[in-house]
Amino acid sequence: MKDKLNFKLLNFLIIVAIICLLYLIKGLWIGIVANIISIIAPFLIAFGIAYVIYPIIKKLVEAGSPKWLAILSMSVLGLGIIFIVLLLTVPLLYEQLLLFFSNISVLISDVSTRFDLNMGSLQSSLTEFSNNIISNISKAISNGAISIVSSSINTLSRAVVVLASTIYFLIDMDKIRDGIRDYLHRHNRRTLAYLSKLDIELSKYIGGMGLNILIQTLEYTIAFLLIGHPNYLVLGLLSGISAIIPYFGGFLVAVLSLLISSVISAKMFILTVVICVICPILDGNVIGPKVYGKTNSLHPIVVIFSVFAGGAIAGFWGIVLSLPIAIVIITTYNFYEKDINKRIRKMKRK
Repeated sequence: MKDKLNFKLLNFLIIVAIICLLYLIKGLWIGIVANIISIIAPFLIAFGIAYVIYPIIKKLVEAGSPKWLAILSMSVLGLGIIFIVLLLTVPLLYEQLLLFFSNISVLISDVSTRFDLNMGSLQSSLTEFSNNIISNISKAISNGAISIVSSSINTLSRAVVVLASTIYFLIDMDKIRDGIRDYLHRHNRRTLAYLSKLDIELSKYIGGMGLNILIQTLEYTIAFLLIGHPNYLVLGLLSGISAIIPYFGGFLVAVLSLLISSVISAKMFILTVVICVICPILDGNVIGPKVYGKTNSLHPIVVIFSVFAGGAIAGFWGIVLSLPIAIVIITTYNFYEKDINKRIRKMKRK
């Protein structure tokens, strides 16, 4: 027993020594890791995109379409949608951003005057922030595609690498999946069953989230357009993006839309209140069950904790990735629950 304890203590001291060494030379290895990440990031992004698109390609092939035609169609469709959205929405978005920041500025000025508060620093910070955003958009629009390409060749090259890699990953996705499946089937069937379960759960989440973002963007854009809200496109896009952050995202967009409407008119404020009441009810009771009925069902406490933990650890991207990580952790625990309990019982006996 004494030897066992000494052996455990030795292992612990070795781990502590390694952690201290890594901390002391963090300037060296963090730079190396950052460079490695910057190199493999486009390929990881490409694989992620291919992983998301693959089920659609698979359905098209099962419906009788040649694989090359399905991949070509999805590539052209994706690029076409991006081009059309940029072409149609950027000028309109630019105009609405001008009006949006103008309304925010009016709101701050109104609150400052009504409650006798000194909010000059906040207003100047907002003005500077909005001017920077509008200035960048103006340059992008006025300078044209040639200057955009010349000034952001690195970004363009990365985009080309991502696009080409995505296409090649889609072409070979069947081989990749079959290769992993065959290897694990020969060497570790338990891991194969786990990865298959994880693949199903993540596919459900990605499919449900993508559809939900699209529906909410269209729903709120049309709703705000029908009541004549001047920032209907901005609020619609924000509502769609907010679907990534359960509970909190929609609440923040609702508060923002109400604040903006309050400086436009009393009628607009009342109509916005109606939308902020009716649309969430519609989302929660009609659209949500249809979209997420066969997808992951996470407890609200788990969702809230995941979002808070992700934000505290990694900021915005931590919030975005919090639910997929939570799904991975819960799926892993549920799959290996018996093994975990067995090991706990063995540890208690010792």
